[in-house]
Formats: sequence, structure tokens, C-alpha cells
Amino acid sequence: MKKESEAVMEKETKQVEAPVRKTIPIQYPYMNEQSIQNVVEVMRSRWIGQAEKVEEFEAMIKQQLKIPFPVTVNSGTAAVHLALDIAGVGPGDEVITTSLTCAATNHAILMQYAKPVFADVQYDTGNIDPEDIEHRITPKTKAVLVVHWAGYPCDMDEINAIAKKHNLPVIEDAAHAMGASYKGKPMGTISDFTCFSLQAIKHITTGDGGILCTNNIQDYQKGIRRRWFGIDRNHRIPSVLGHADYDIVERGFKYHMNDIAAAIGLAQLPDLPKIVARRKAIARRYREELADVQGIKMMEYKNDRDCSYWLFTMHVHRREEFCRAMLERGVEVSVSHYRNDIYTIFGPRRKDLPNVDKIDNDMMCIPIHAKLSDEDVTYVIDAIKKGW
Repeated sequence: MKKESEAVMEKETKQVEAPVRKTIPIQYPYMNEQSIQNVVEVMRSRWIGQAEKVEEFEAMIKQQLKIPFPVTVNSGTAAVHLALDIAGVGPGDEVITTSLTCAATNHAILMQYAKPVFADVQYDTGNIDPEDIEHRITPKTKAVLVVHWAGYPCDMDEINAIAKKHNLPVIEDAAHAMGASYKGKPMGTISDFTCFSLQAIKHITTGDGGILCTNNIQDYQKGIRRRWFGIDRNHRIPSVLGHADYDIVERGFKYHMNDIAAAIGLAQLPDLPKIVARRKAIARRYREELADVQGIKMMEYKNDRDCSYWLFTMHVHRREEFCRAMLERGVEVSVSHYRNDIYTIFGPRRKDLPNVDKIDNDMMCIPIHAKLSDEDVTYVIDAIKKGW
């Protein structure tokens, strides 16, 4: 007969040895081996600031994303702020925007000492509702800023028609939407300005970074100058004093990308098609296998646009119970972003955004990223099907 101490020890050993499933993260940074090799190469060189790799990366962006005038910067927020600055938004101006976004989108408006004016969203997409934009336009309105929620493109024809009628520039915050398209046109080629994010967990990353896309050379040249203190780097004149001669005639910022970040981007951008394809495959399984689960309503997806699925968002009944059940089963879930008008800096909370109110109560995102295996996706689906 085993001694009591031996039995306890055997029981504890079995508990330790029992397989424990790791939590499935909602997002995961994409990083390939070439990215690492590129960074090592740059860090062993003389040039780690803005130099040849930045130029190479911008040339690749032009070719692969079909964007005529890309300006790389050090964050997606910098790209949005730069777009607002070039568009002429200034103190006391108003910008029509959405409250359903990362706070960074609307902080960029405050950085110009302008006022965010929140329009309602579409309940079935999370995107700004074109029908709620026009009546909010006033003589102080200087731009319309839209966000492609989760990577699903907004109704850009309707939005640009309203903007054109009122002579307003349109700025797309496409932080979620790299690799998406609208009526056959890739994001970055449709409006006056489009802003991508290369932050850690976006489709591709440079550690942190962003891209400002413009559709005309004048705005492009302003972006090139203003991302680096208003200095035209391409037309500096070398001096025997060891400092190039140039003039500064406009305000600028320290928003330029460096060669370390660009080296990562050069390795990552060629993988974007397969990254987006993988996210679409995961989303397709979710939509097919969770469509009939009680307590879940899928978001709308029209055939005239192509979602890049940075997030997979659903409407979920009894959301808090859902979250508790998923966390107990090892599945990370998140609302991703709170409505911005609950924050004091943007407040008080608006009472004229009924669809924001609705989506704020039931929106939920589940894991979607290139690191998910088919087994992981099956586990997430099964965890949800168990109920909550």
C-alpha cells in the first residue's frame, strides 16, 4: 500500500504533467526571418536614420500597392496628422469624423487645435454613415475623416460625393484596411488622402510606422517636406562647412521613417497578399460556422468591396457573459476600441449617435491573425459553439 505522502506526490505530478492549452491571442505581430536579417544589415551599416532603405521601401509601396505618391512616416497617427495639416485644417476648424475608432484618429484633429464632430455609424458595418454626414457640415467644417472599421471599406462613392459638393477634402484612416479594396480600387488610391498604420499588430509592421498616400504631386511634396521639419532634403546644397544649405518656409514635424523600420517593411510588404489571404480564409470559416449560433449576428459584407479583416467583429448578445466564457476557455476577445466620445477630452458623450449606442453594447472581436493555425480556428469556433 502506498504511503499517503507518495500518493499526494503522484497526484501533484499528474496535475503538473496534464496538458494545458495556451491562450489563443486575439492579435499577434507578423515577423518573418528576412525582416530580422534586414535589420541586422542596417544596424551594422553607417546609416540607420532616413536613407536609402526608406527610398527603397517607398518605391516598393508604389509598385505593390499601386499608390502614386506614398510618404512613409513613423506612425499611423503621424500620417493622419500630416494629412490634416496639408489639408489646411487649423485652430477652430471642424472635422466630421467617427467616434468608433482608436483615440489616435481624433487626437490628430486636436493636434491641429480643431474640433472633432462625430457622425453616426452604420450598425451593420461599424463604418461612418454617409447619410449622417451632410447635416453636420457647417461653415467651420474643413475635412471629412473616415475609418474603415476592421478593414471593411466605407461607402466611399457616397462620402466623396458629399465632400465634393461642399468642397471638402476626404481623409481615410485606413489603419485597419491595408490590402482592402473598394469597387476594384485598392485602398490608398481613392480619396485626397489615405493613411496606413504599420504599428506592431497591423497586417504588416515596421515595429511602428505609417504611410501617407496622396493623389497629387503638390500634396506629396508638402508631405515629404513637412515630415522632416519643413526641409526639402532633395534640394539641399552641400557646403564645405559640413552642413547643407537650405531654407525652411513652412512648419514641419519629426515624422520621417528611419532605415531600421524601412528595412523591416521591405521584407514584410511582399508577404502582404498571403497575410490578407490567410485572414480572409479564417474569416470565411468564422462566417460559415458561426452564422447560426444563437446570440451572434454577423456584420454586413457587400460584394463590391474587399475586406482585409484586421479585426473580425460580430454583434454578441450578453457580451460580458460571452467574454467571461471565452477567457475561461483560453480565447482572447476584445471590443478593440471604445467609442471616443466617452473620453473627457472628446466629451461629453453624444446623445445623437443611436447606432454607436447600439454597437457599443454588443460589438465583440475574436482572434484573427496570420499566426492562427487551422486547429486554433477550430478551437475558437468550438469554444463559441459551447455557448455562454
